[in-house]
Amino acid sequence: MVKKIYSAGLVSRRFWFYEFKQYINMLNEGKTDVEIKHLNEEANIFGAVSQNRARDIYNTCKRRTEILGNDMQKLFPELDIDNQKIILLIAVLLLDDLFLEFVGEVYQMQVQKGILTLTNTDYKAFFSEKQRTNDIVSTWKPYTYSRLGSSYRTYLLEVGLIRDNKVHDIITPKIIDIKVISWLRDINRWDIAKALIGGN
Repeated sequence: MVKKIYSAGLVSRRFWFYEFKQYINMLNEGKTDVEIKHLNEEANIFGAVSQNRARDIYNTCKRRTEILGNDMQKLFPELDIDNQKIILLIAVLLLDDLFLEFVGEVYQMQVQKGILTLTNTDYKAFFSEKQRTNDIVSTWKPYTYSRLGSSYRTYLLEVGLIRDNKVHDIITPKIIDIKVISWLRDINRWDIAKALIGGN
């Protein structure tokens, strides 16, 4: 069994959908990662506010694209924008075990129970349980849990899997393209499909 390594790194990375889409489009046009890196350094193609931010965006988009593989890279332009955002979320989940567990243990469970809301209590309960059961998470400060919970919420809002409703967020599951479902089955990640659609 592969040991899971939990990270709070998501707090420093935004969703960056349009940058991610731009990166994949350039790959599909025939540019290499090295060529994109040079373009980023010389022409600030992602419109970053600083060189460090530009480097962060490039490295993050490169990792998220690589984890998806060539088949999804080619399929991506054929999907509608809702499913393109879902693909980006899947890339993040493939790279972040803790966020994947949140989606599987909290979001998916709420959908299965027919409770289509997410509250601050749901985030706090998740991190409290991880703090109790994981040595790495137990060393984090309270503000880390708070910021990470905010990042998870922001990502789910960006994809449209939840909607802000003041008191609590409303869960709004998306219809996932059958080509995406088939791809997840092909790469043996049916767990992610179930987490996103709330399946058993």
